[in-house]
Amino acid sequence: MTPADSQKLRSHLDGLEALIRKSHGGWADEQSLLEFRRLCWACVLVAQDPAFQEQIDQLVQYAKGLYSDEDHHRWDVGPVFGVDVLRRKIRNLLTSARMRLERSDPGYGKRWRDLRAA
Repeated sequence: MTPADSQKLRSHLDGLEALIRKSHGGWADEQSLLEFRRLCWACVLVAQDPAFQEQIDQLVQYAKGLYSDEDHHRWDVGPVFGVDVLRRKIRNLLTSARMRLERSDPGYGKRWRDLRAA
């Protein structure tokens, strides 16, 4: 993956995180789901890693439940609402995707260390 592709992917992941912070889910929010899916599709188009693409597919499945009227209830666990469970699962997958991206771009960390040392 080129540095430009890595930056695009980081930007798309940032967009997904911002969307999760902005729209909490728990109701049929077609606009948020559409934006979420658009950002996921943009990630898939940039990423060449099949495992990363599987993570993105899982994100879409969680988002379908999150931005629905009823599906999120199947994730209810005792006193914890399914919406909170799904948001946590999405955040965990986004963190994992970022870690995968950083491992695939070993020069990124070195460049950051070089900039800090200057």
